[in-house]
Amino acid sequence: MSDRLRGANLKPEDRALATEMVYGVLRWHDRLDALVNRCLDRPQRKLSHGVRQILRMAIYQILFLNRVPDHAAVDQAVVQARSRLGERPGSFVNALLRNVIRRRDSVDPSPQSDPASLAAYYSHPLWMVERWVSEFGIDATTRILSHNNSRVQVALRVNTLKSTREEVVRLLDSDGLATRMVEGMPHAMILPSIRGEIASLDCYQQGLFAVQEPASQMIAPLLRARPGERILDACAAPGGKTAHLAALVENKARMVAVDSSTPRLKETRSNLERLGVLCAELVSGDSTDTRFILGLGRFDRVLVDAPCSNLGVLRHNPEVKYRTRPEHLKEFADRQLRLLRSAAAALRPGGTLLYSVCTATREETTEVIDSFLADHPDFTEDPIEPTELPVTGLIERRGFLCTFPSPDEEPLDGFFAARIRRK
Repeated sequence: MSDRLRGANLKPEDRALATEMVYGVLRWHDRLDALVNRCLDRPQRKLSHGVRQILRMAIYQILFLNRVPDHAAVDQAVVQARSRLGERPGSFVNALLRNVIRRRDSVDPSPQSDPASLAAYYSHPLWMVERWVSEFGIDATTRILSHNNSRVQVALRVNTLKSTREEVVRLLDSDGLATRMVEGMPHAMILPSIRGEIASLDCYQQGLFAVQEPASQMIAPLLRARPGERILDACAAPGGKTAHLAALVENKARMVAVDSSTPRLKETRSNLERLGVLCAELVSGDSTDTRFILGLGRFDRVLVDAPCSNLGVLRHNPEVKYRTRPEHLKEFADRQLRLLRSAAAALRPGGTLLYSVCTATREETTEVIDSFLADHPDFTEDPIEPTELPVTGLIERRGFLCTFPSPDEEPLDGFFAARIRRK
């Protein structure tokens, strides 16, 4: 989507509105459709894809964008319908949207405290909501759903290989961008508002910061890497955690960053070069292949930031919730376990491995760790201590990091991390 917006030659404010519309409709897709259906004279009436898309975009503006007057949203939708679909669809769109405005409270009621009502209102699959209600309760689930549908603010990690927090704040301020610090994380900051592409900023191009969410920034330090060690990043693309590890060891380690995708490895190389990472060797290969991994040698530290269902980062990838099914979780877990077994084979005795995913399903987190440890008696858990994290309440009873559900005071993406050690 970003590539298409860049190619459209839009003004920054128009690009920002288009981005807001696309992500907003994705986040609230089911609720918007339910509202349309309540306003139809025949609830089972079939609407063309074009008409339904125009209605979704217009109703999203009416419900969520205060800066767009209702009449402007209606007028624009009618113009689009008539120019693309004809006079009759245009008249239908006009009548339905005016009905929505008149009956807003009755056709868009607040949800009840049950999974089905929450799923429909917050546009999440019912199976997902039922699972969270069972694990966390109604109140926590409601907060999760609201967080998942919230707008994303750009989060940065100061790249200490090239800059300081003070310099980055000063340069962003000179570009007219206010920053907000993240409590307890001296190198993390939030940009509450930005127009245009973050990549167009001079300080981005100079590699003075990386775009990285606070929860993601908590992962690399847990590996406790030290200068002089050999470090393997088994699933490196697009390089965010590789770069963070390099900064933590001040470019004084011997790192190997692996990924199976050649295009993504090219992107990783570009990111690492921009950020001034000099200590990482990039290797293309399949990290589930134990023979390939062992061919890279032995390592003191291994990071397995495994591909997953991404259910902890739905506000960044709202389309994921519509295409993920319960049976997919087992498929992810099987691959994650293969990755863990293969990468662990290259860990030297006494070495440390960190397993992380941006989800919180038991299949992809504790069950993967339990399955691995059951088959590998030469490994043991290495519990994460609360003092290693900037936010309290994120360590579960076994010493695993779990940021899902996140604290109310600083909403976080949903990450899980477990540290294990080879005896």
